[in-house]
Amino acid sequence: MKPKRSVLLLSMLVSFSAVAFASSSISTGPITAALCSVRMIVVQVLPTLALVLFFLAGLAYAAGQVFGAETKARAQNWAMSLIVGGIVGIMLAVMAPIMVGAFVPALSGASVPTCA
Repeated sequence: MKPKRSVLLLSMLVSFSAVAFASSSISTGPITAALCSVRMIVVQVLPTLALVLFFLAGLAYAAGQVFGAETKARAQNWAMSLIVGGIVGIMLAVMAPIMVGAFVPALSGASVPTCA
């Protein structure tokens, strides 16, 4: 087996066993509250941060057009990295409620909590 695949499988096994251990040994009230607070922070902050990254990508791309070929290429690489970061931020903001909805019932055995 390839080393990357074995590390991925091992990390998945550890994460799933941690969820099973947490549900059987401790109270899940604090875990649910922590997941809900992380979800609220992610949903509120990451879209704004993604918008800022898109704006900075536009500035970097526009500024790179003024300079020579090497600096222009570097600025385009920076702009692409900023755009990818913004896309990842939006994806995380969209996936946060789904992930909390999937993990909280697995931890507590209850229905999906309402994070206010």
